[in-house]
Amino acid sequence: MKNLQKISFLLFSFLLFPFLPCSAQSKFGHVDYSEIIKNIPGIDSIQTIITNYTADLQAIGEQMAKEFEEKQSAFEKLTNTPNTSQAVLKIKQDELMAIYKRIQEFSQSAEADIQEKQVELLEPFQNKLLEAIKTIAKKESYNYVFDISTLLFHSQEDDLTDKVKTELGIK
Repeated sequence: MKNLQKISFLLFSFLLFPFLPCSAQSKFGHVDYSEIIKNIPGIDSIQTIITNYTADLQAIGEQMAKEFEEKQSAFEKLTNTPNTSQAVLKIKQDELMAIYKRIQEFSQSAEADIQEKQVELLEPFQNKLLEAIKTIAKKESYNYVFDISTLLFHSQEDDLTDKVKTELGIK
């Protein structure tokens, strides 16, 4: 019986042995993604492009708002005029509602366009950053690299931020 227990224990140990080194070999690192991305050369030009794009869309929105205000002022004058027919008031009110609806739709569309433009412009920088992280992780034999913003605790010795910045040419 004792021999059977010893054999079972040895067999179990040999079966478990190959899995033990795997957990000991896993290496975890972290980077400050937002710190790196904001310092990548050329990233500041994206903000300028987005600002100009937003300003262009705002100008169109302001033009639409001005048109609405003019039509609203004309509508108010008509409502204060005693000889104005209900049919004319209804037509003018419908025009106002149509303009208001167009303004709302434009506003929503503009917000989506701005977000799309940001994603489109940031994508090459994000890809470049991810490639640099992968390069450093492979060089340093890291199995996992996390963004620091998601970590509750981290050790400075596994911080790869400076190495990734160097890889990207950031000082």
